[in-house]
Amino acid sequence: MNLIVNEEPLKYEGAPFVESLVEELGAKKAHTALMLNAKIIPVEKWATTALMEGDQVEMLVFVGGG
Repeated sequence: MNLIVNEEPLKYEGAPFVESLVEELGAKKAHTALMLNAKIIPVEKWATTALMEGDQVEMLVFVGGG
């Protein structure tokens, strides 16, 4: 399916759930905030939130440092 992830087109062929997309992109669940079609999706719902053709996903990955 075709998605827009952080304003970039992405052809995604994995399982159609938010959690699977995050894992495939290599982001760590504990350090990632996510919006699907401009709606914040709590991490507890990622495994059951389905992705559909054309969805817009915004991911913010927090990185520590000093």
